[in-house]
This record gives sequence, C-alpha cells and structure tokens, in this order.
Amino acid sequence: MIKLIASDMDGTLVSNDHAISEANSKAIKMAQNKGIEFIITTGRSYEDAHSQVAEAGIECNYLVMNGSELRNAQGEIVQSLYLDNFVVKQIVEELMSNGLFVELYTTGGSFSLSDEEICKDAVATKIINFHPEISYEEAYASAEDHFLYKEIKRIESVDDLIEKNYKVGKIISFSTKRELIADLRMKLEKKYPVNATGSFDINLEITNPLADKGKAIMQYATSKGINLDEVMTIGDSYNDLGMLSDSFGYTVAMGNAIEAVKAQAKYMTDTNDANGVGKAIARFV
Repeated sequence: MIKLIASDMDGTLVSNDHAISEANSKAIKMAQNKGIEFIITTGRSYEDAHSQVAEAGIECNYLVMNGSELRNAQGEIVQSLYLDNFVVKQIVEELMSNGLFVELYTTGGSFSLSDEEICKDAVATKIINFHPEISYEEAYASAEDHFLYKEIKRIESVDDLIEKNYKVGKIISFSTKRELIADLRMKLEKKYPVNATGSFDINLEITNPLADKGKAIMQYATSKGINLDEVMTIGDSYNDLGMLSDSFGYTVAMGNAIEAVKAQAKYMTDTNDANGVGKAIARFV
C-alpha cells in the first residue's frame, strides 16, 4: 500500500509548456483524499517551485534544491543542508574560469555573478531546451525580455552573500557545452565535498554532499514512520536517479525520461505532456 508519493517537477509533473495539468492536479488530490501524502522533490528553489504548485491548487510539503531544504506547506524551513562558504567560493571560481554561467540559490534568494552576456546566453539555452523549435539566435534575441532573465539578481562576489549571512543551498550552471558539463559533474565530486548532478545534459547542479533526492526522501519517510516499500517516486532525469533506488516500493520513470532513468525505474508511465504523473497515480493508488 502506498503511503507517500514523491514527484519531481520539470520534465515530470510540469509539461513542456510550463504548466501542471488539471489531470495531474486531480490525481494528486485524489491520492491525498485517500490519506496518501504527496511531496514535491525538485532541484528548484522553494520560491520557484511553490508559486506553480500553488497555482495548480496543490498543497503539500517540499524537498527543494535536490534535498538541500525541507519546507512545510507554509514555506517554513524544517531541515536544511547548505554548502560550506569556502567550497562555494572555490567552485564559483572554477566555473567562471571555464566561462560558465553561475547562479546561486540562497536563503536570501537567487543571485548570479555572471555578466549580462553570459546571463543572456544561459537564459537562451534554457529556452531552447524546452522549445527546440526555436533557434538559438531567436532565443538569445528575446532573452532580455524573458522572466528568467529579469529575475536574475547580480552580485560582484560571493562575499556579498556571506556578509548578509545568506546560506547557499545550490550552485547551478547552464551551457550548451555538454561535454564540459558532463566532465565537471564527475570532476567536482572528486575534488570537493559536494553532490554534482543535473536536470538535463545542459545543466550542472551542485549541492551539499548529503543533499540528494533519494536520501532526502528516505529520511523524510522514516521520520513519518513510512516504510520505504510504501513509497512511490516519479522522475525523469539525472538528479532523479537517487529517488528511483530499488529501496523504494514503486519507482516510476516518465515516458520522456533519459535512458538511465528508464533502466533504473521499476515502472514506466506516459510523458510529462500526456499527464504521466496523473496516470501513474491512477494506476497504483
């Protein structure tokens, strides 16, 4: 019997047009009405995740920044795993020396040390990742007017955050240099005490070494007295691999998931554009 459902957002609960469908929302509420807990597990910050989930009428707890923070339905931080300031400085310096966009998710909001051109390039890269029908040139030309670009708050140094006593939960980078991103995922974990993963092959997500979706769900379930074989997890990409461990009873790969996720999960559902989360819940609940 399922007692907890944990779902990723991008590429999973959220469709490619950046919406949570009514079918997905109804299925989640149906499960909740049966006494099953639902929790969001995402690489996003709480601020980025909550508004979209709330818009869909879903009320739940959140594991954000790949497990760096556990937030309750009211947005209060229940548990946290942040990065060491010295490690943040070292990694930021290394990423910027490679010409990469750098964004920091902190307790005071999201900040970037990158210049305007690199920020525009990162936003354009994000746009074409979700809308491959758009050329890079078109995406870059419109980047400055995009909400992702407008939300970027720039700082000159990591020291600006340390002085305000902000804690860094995640370092993120986006680039079309896929080989470099893949290389850094392996290299940074060996060089620093961090967990390095990503939602797509164009991005890099760096967190505390203990901040992993799988570990976070295990700890959460245990704290609630829920056995791992009573947990259902749903994901599609690299940073979801931990939550698709054999330890969980029902692990579900999206139809649009990467091959590594499909190979690891016990079950498959439809794509994120075809209400895959809702269909998985209907199948097993």
